[in-house]
Amino acid sequence: MSASDLSPAIASQSYKVAAVEFNPTFKQREQNFPGMEAAIREAAGAGARLILFPEMGTTGYLYGSRAEIAPFVDTIPGKTTAFFEPLAKELGVYIVSGMPEVDDDTGLYYNAAFLIGPDGLIGKYRKNNLFLLESAWAAQGNLGVPVFDTPLGKIAIMICYDDYFYQSARLAALKGANVLAFIASSGRMLNPDPQEAGVHISISDVQQQAIMNGLFVVATNRTNIEKNDALGIGVHYLGGASVWDPNGHNLAQAPVSTQKGVAPGSGQPRIIYADVDPAHFENGSKALLSTRRPDLYREILLNMSPRPILGSKESHRISALAVQYEPKIGDLAANRLKIAGILEDSATTLTNLIVMPENSLTGLPTSTEQARQFAGLKDGIDAYFTSLAKNYASYLVYSVTEQTGDSLYTLAQLLDPHGVVVGRYRKTHPDATEAEWLTGGDSLSVFNTQIGRIGLLFGGEAKYPEAADVLSVNRADVIAMPAAWNGQFGVADGLDKGFLAVPYPKNTNVMWYSTAKTAQAYLVVANFIGSDQSYKGSSGLYSLDPTNGYYPPQLAAEHSDTAITLNFQTIAPTTWWTSQQYIIDGRRPSIYVPLILDHKGDCFSQWLASEDFFADCWR
Repeated sequence: MSASDLSPAIASQSYKVAAVEFNPTFKQREQNFPGMEAAIREAAGAGARLILFPEMGTTGYLYGSRAEIAPFVDTIPGKTTAFFEPLAKELGVYIVSGMPEVDDDTGLYYNAAFLIGPDGLIGKYRKNNLFLLESAWAAQGNLGVPVFDTPLGKIAIMICYDDYFYQSARLAALKGANVLAFIASSGRMLNPDPQEAGVHISISDVQQQAIMNGLFVVATNRTNIEKNDALGIGVHYLGGASVWDPNGHNLAQAPVSTQKGVAPGSGQPRIIYADVDPAHFENGSKALLSTRRPDLYREILLNMSPRPILGSKESHRISALAVQYEPKIGDLAANRLKIAGILEDSATTLTNLIVMPENSLTGLPTSTEQARQFAGLKDGIDAYFTSLAKNYASYLVYSVTEQTGDSLYTLAQLLDPHGVVVGRYRKTHPDATEAEWLTGGDSLSVFNTQIGRIGLLFGGEAKYPEAADVLSVNRADVIAMPAAWNGQFGVADGLDKGFLAVPYPKNTNVMWYSTAKTAQAYLVVANFIGSDQSYKGSSGLYSLDPTNGYYPPQLAAEHSDTAITLNFQTIAPTTWWTSQQYIIDGRRPSIYVPLILDHKGDCFSQWLASEDFFADCWR
């Protein structure tokens, strides 16, 4: 196929993408090109128009210093791109690959990626969030999150550890991206104990980028073992390439690699394919971007490193109960009776946190009239939960409809073991169905308690990662989340279980999973079951690093009245590969400015119109 056969009209047609699990020979460059060319020709022959290779796909990954990688770096454009440009032109394809880049002007090295099309080099991306070894040779990316306009749609690139910081994919979506090209060298250290040497398996987390931002995500990885004998380390790359649609549904999935003992550099490329339909570039998740609350997010631009003043100094043992039950709408007596029975069966002297579902004693109102009626019951509801907190000598989170003047709010309250209110949070991101009667709150807060710092959000607010990010910057140890979830957002996490040190339940909600992981705060969710709203239960704990086996999600069933007991220790130990402190230290606030700009303001408009990622109004 020639380049002239590929016209911009393809943007209205489905096209095929290919994720190539290519295993470069370590400490080589040009020697890897023939294998990459063969994979490109194979993918193009199968009809692929967008072809991805892994992070550092031209040279291998495990370099420990600038001196070690110096013989293999290249400029962009340079020798590497010059090799691939004729291929892209001949075959009419778009190629993304990772490589180590040197900047001729500064001499700095970057973990970078290029995008080449039939007409030549389109652009490059420099990795924003560096991980372990690459920090010893690569500078942090300074190009922001560029989005490249192509006949296949608007394409953004992310590299491996970038995905642990939700901001990059979010910025790409706000900038108009349709497709996220995600390339990784993702696996585990050659040590069988994940408690000792778990490495971030970034390829396992790309589903959340798709559903949260309304993006097609094409993700690729490697499948071999690579060793650096001088450093005495090696990594088993786990494969697991995948393609996701904007609703978070898996379109293609490569198996997780089990090639233990494979020699470095070996392993034939595996290619997976899927179709991208531009008809889905506009979707519900994209539409939600316009309902963000940038005025509430400004704290995410604060640089809280290296001397954060808010972080908890002491770890606490939490024994929490996430209570779920089928509500009788508006029937306080029946709901009190049900709650009393559940707590009597489940609470112990160790219980120190109880979380109830959204609109805990009434169920959700479905009209303005009913919301006002429920607000009139608030005093009695407050008194009931105050007595429960005292009775069980536990912190307790519940929610209620509240009226101030003519405005109605959904309010969550945090009570201490004496029944005293120590935290109030009004839902800041009401669902579209609530807009008729509900006013959004105007602050996101974290509250000090004797069991750590606790933030409050409602279940549906997981759709807005910025909200949890504000709580993370303010160093929440725990996020308590009253929910009323019936499947109106999120899907079951589609992560291939081969990635996991400890399997987790099938009803794991990818949005809640993502909230805990990116905020690095334990998330305790309490949800209803049943009723005419068909609530899905699944109350429980979402934790900090489940892929490596640290407190994997613990969830109740979808259909049982219960209080699930959740035991965990706040603050990740320093032996874990990641923690909230590491995330705080790794954030890049200087490129997050668009996240806090008014959607209707001039500066946001300037940013959208800028061909560069940066806009003059904020740099």
